[in-house]
Amino acid sequence: MLCTRAPGMSLWRMPLFAWACLVTGLMIVFAFPAIIAGTILLELERALDWPFFIPARGGDPLLWQHLFWFFGHPEVYIIFLPAAGMVSMMVPTLAQTPLVGYRAVAWALVGVGAISFLLWIHHMFTAGLGPLALVLTAIASFAVAIPSGVQVFAWIASFWKGRVAINAPTLFLLGFFFIFVLGGLTGVMVAVVPFDWQVHDTYFIVAHLHYVLIGGWCSRCSRPCTTGRRCSRAMPCRRAWRAGPSA
Repeated sequence: MLCTRAPGMSLWRMPLFAWACLVTGLMIVFAFPAIIAGTILLELERALDWPFFIPARGGDPLLWQHLFWFFGHPEVYIIFLPAAGMVSMMVPTLAQTPLVGYRAVAWALVGVGAISFLLWIHHMFTAGLGPLALVLTAIASFAVAIPSGVQVFAWIASFWKGRVAINAPTLFLLGFFFIFVLGGLTGVMVAVVPFDWQVHDTYFIVAHLHYVLIGGWCSRCSRPCTTGRRCSRAMPCRRAWRAGPSA
């Protein structure tokens, strides 16, 4: 993508979906080695009885958590950023107007990818880490909402500026906005350390994940907008309204 673009296709002329794929690819390069290393250590522990993670024998279970979540939290954005890029391509088509703030959205994608590597400890707020780690991670967890919000406001502004036809793809996209914002708000809530202590390992966290990934991605973007076929109006409209409460 960096070296084989078409002639005249500068970075600032690339579609935002290409920007999202570029950021996702770079995130994969940096995130996956941690889980690969953790998996190798776990296999060595089980196969050769080397106690990397067994505290009674000198191992450290927090090492596994660090390796897993250094991969695990960026993985959420690895899954979601291509969907955000798709939405940034769908919105101007449905609104019949250029996307508001193209460069801001591109930088927001880069910002989300970069900040996501500073958040893994917010999955470990109850693991007994020091106060400095908790405070810094909480600040980063709040900060990631800024580039995410830039994208959402750009989508809303594009809809406001354009001429939107109320059809099945538009309903799915509006539903995506609602579910994604709801998932983002619950994410900001668990960035508050005392609140996270209360809801850690509860269904609140499961709901947050499902709002962002299942409600925000699978049930919103996968069907009428990407199959290349025109749906009947009635069935997808009913499904769009039904998908919100089910998510």
